[in-house]
Amino acid sequence: MTALLATTAAAVFGCSDFLGGLASRRESASSVSFISQLFGFVVLLVALAVLRVSMPGLSEIALGALAGASGGAGVLMLYAALATGRMGVVAPITAALAGAIPAAFDLATGANLGMTGLAGVVLALTAVVIVSVMPTPHQEGHPAHSGRAILLAIGAGLAFAGFFGVLSFTDPEAGLWPLFGARLGSIPLLAVLGLARGAGFRISREALPATIGAGVLDMVANVVVLLALQRGPLAVAAVLSSLYPVSTVLLARYVLGERLHAWQCAGVVLALGAVVLTAL
Repeated sequence: MTALLATTAAAVFGCSDFLGGLASRRESASSVSFISQLFGFVVLLVALAVLRVSMPGLSEIALGALAGASGGAGVLMLYAALATGRMGVVAPITAALAGAIPAAFDLATGANLGMTGLAGVVLALTAVVIVSVMPTPHQEGHPAHSGRAILLAIGAGLAFAGFFGVLSFTDPEAGLWPLFGARLGSIPLLAVLGLARGAGFRISREALPATIGAGVLDMVANVVVLLALQRGPLAVAAVLSSLYPVSTVLLARYVLGERLHAWQCAGVVLALGAVVLTAL
């Protein structure tokens, strides 16, 4: 069940990130992140009202808030990276770190990942190095500032790893309430960061559908990944949830027509292979 839930979350995360990246090419990443999180919060409130699960102790809400602050920062960096770099490169870098770091933590605290799991962790880090150090040729249609995009992707991966790790400590009996805490942590953080940068929170009519879609799908994926984290090992849930670049890359390839160079393809394949190996 954990594998099924995590894989489903990955597919939905990938679609959400694709829409968020599209919206961030029209509006600032700060605006898209903040507005999408608000729409996702509305979806969560409806779910909580329908399920009618009693609120847990403040410790569960606090854990959710901590996870949300990390996840919110990750969303902001990821959208900014997707807006300025190739989706087919940014998404796998983020996923490799988001999956490998929780797996390594699980191993360090007593989990037995086996040889394939260890190989996956090493492969993920190798993929990050390959994709990061190779210079990106500037060609027609290739987004500029690829170096900045890669740094943002690495930061997003670290932040998402923190999100997965903290959320895994929540009590399964708390239901979806840790996600309520997560939004209490992420939305104010994104608001402060946006205001500090002098950015407004207005979204154009053209970018609004993608922004709403990103927020709704992100919350759906968060619900599914929380269920996976509460029911199975952190390494399996986090790594399989990190398969989301598959859907992001496919959408970018067939909707945007993105094409990857040979070394980029190698890095993407290594990153995707890493998240699979780590879960075996």
